[in-house]
Amino acid sequence: MAQYQHYIPQFLLRNFSHPYQPPKGYGAKKKNHRRVEKGKRKGDKVLNVVDLTSDEPQLIEAPVSRWFGQEEMYSDVFDTLKAKKDVEQELSKLESQTAVILQKVKKAHENGDAGICLTRVERNKLRKFLFIMKYRGPGFFEKYISEDPQAYTSEDKHALRDYMAEKGFITPRDVWLHNLRAILYLDMDAEGKWMTTLQDLMFPADAAMFIFHAQDSYIAFCTPAEKDEEFILTDQGYNLFEGPTHNTFCAKTGDYLGDTNLCFHEFGPVSPSLIIILRSSTLPEALEDKDSKVKKARQRTLRAASAQFPEPENVRSILEDLPVAKAMNSYSRVVNGRLEYAPGESGTPRSRDRFTFRFWPISTNHVNIINSIFLDNLLRCNSIVFSSRIPFRQTLEAYMTTQAHGFKKIDVGEYGAKTTRLTCLQKLAIVLKKLGVENVPIFFDETGKGSKPFTHSLDDDWLEVFKNLFEDTEESFDGSETKLFWQTYRLLGGTSQTFLKDLEQSWRLYQFESQIMIWTIGLENNLRKKALAYVLDIILKHHPKRVWLYVKHLRWMTSKEYAMHQQKYVGTAPIYAAKTAALFKQEIEDFIVKANPATDWGHLCKLIYSSFACSMAE
Repeated sequence: MAQYQHYIPQFLLRNFSHPYQPPKGYGAKKKNHRRVEKGKRKGDKVLNVVDLTSDEPQLIEAPVSRWFGQEEMYSDVFDTLKAKKDVEQELSKLESQTAVILQKVKKAHENGDAGICLTRVERNKLRKFLFIMKYRGPGFFEKYISEDPQAYTSEDKHALRDYMAEKGFITPRDVWLHNLRAILYLDMDAEGKWMTTLQDLMFPADAAMFIFHAQDSYIAFCTPAEKDEEFILTDQGYNLFEGPTHNTFCAKTGDYLGDTNLCFHEFGPVSPSLIIILRSSTLPEALEDKDSKVKKARQRTLRAASAQFPEPENVRSILEDLPVAKAMNSYSRVVNGRLEYAPGESGTPRSRDRFTFRFWPISTNHVNIINSIFLDNLLRCNSIVFSSRIPFRQTLEAYMTTQAHGFKKIDVGEYGAKTTRLTCLQKLAIVLKKLGVENVPIFFDETGKGSKPFTHSLDDDWLEVFKNLFEDTEESFDGSETKLFWQTYRLLGGTSQTFLKDLEQSWRLYQFESQIMIWTIGLENNLRKKALAYVLDIILKHHPKRVWLYVKHLRWMTSKEYAMHQQKYVGTAPIYAAKTAALFKQEIEDFIVKANPATDWGHLCKLIYSSFACSMAE
């Protein structure tokens, strides 16, 4: 018999459940030998479910034992993994350990305690569990379900196929299960060595995703301030985030590159009255921001991340004002409103470190926004679970009638979805009527309808990200790994105040030359040569530091590595990292500058360019 395996474990589902009460006439049906549905005997734990799989949604009661799961999620490829233990057994072990932690949290919350204290080991276990919940959920399961590597179409398809060929995997699903197992067995040591070793243990792109999940946000436990309000749960609830998202297409080829997104908050519903929120470290944190350096670094990071969007100045979180803060820890204390290390502490992470998490009461508005985020992502969901009828009706009505926060935008986020947002809204309208609400106006936003997708140049985006990261900082100019680069730039008369302008202008010089090359295609050969020579002459009349940076851009744009990234798109982060490394790498033009520091500008510019041209001709 096939095994039914949950992607949301039963210990969590039971928190949303109630004892099954058979309808009237149940006894008579039993006498007539009517078959009793499995998991729906009197007293069995059942869930209030909105089933969205049919054209007309249904309000049903479903057994905890048979919801949010599917048959044989893991077992059909065990032989290819050669695993010593069943993945499901390892997942069960993690679930059992996490259940103990969350039961302690839940009990403290129900007892009215102000918060809960967890060890570093418990906190890391919880973080691992939350990532596994996301990674084994419907979204990633469907992403990796293909048996054919060529049918895998996500933005990292080229990197995945190369990884499969290198490691000997047959199907993308093999990689998914291998990754699951690597994370399950991972020892998240306090020193953080696991972050280095994990890259060798699993598909590097997903390893980086897990590291980001564990390191670039903090845990907050939130609860409704009003007792008659509740959180809902969907099949994608652990795989959602709050933040801007855009379908992104390559400016040169028009190919779909995936979604450009920025994660501000992720969610882990524990019960109708308790939710775990992972809040991005890019958002304000009142206590840490008392340190102006920390605050500026946080703001730079946010500006850099926002630069990838069409309107970066409008990138913000709709939950930015959520009244939460980082947990206090055993190695720090607050003195005169500022954080400092406790006596005898150095800040070196240790397993015995303890973290005190508060239970943060949040307003009706915030509860409705969180539930609305779940409801606004129904394009890829099949069901909604709620605990109580009245709170669910109220929060659903709030979503259906709101005109705020960018919810319900028609056509937005529909790329690759099996349904449309309007269809989802129409289904939810039917649900509201079944809950007893009549004539509810359904406000939706058609501003996105027919709008063109965001098409961008990764090279322009890289420049904007780079500028925002380096803006208003001296620290980045003295890193040991880039020390030689900055020495050369300073020999040319550059300073930290002039660098970003020089970098931008040198890129514009490259773009100017590139555009002339395109425009002169088809001209007679001699005329084209004269035009390009004239352009180069204009470029070489600029300051040597800009010519030197122009050569850096030119070297990257004509490199085999750049060509490889054009042919095999592997995501923005690897491209940005490769281009940054190419900028800082020591090349022949650096040695020319150091060997000729007193040479006049015009001659030095020619030497810099000719050294590059000769190196490329070799």
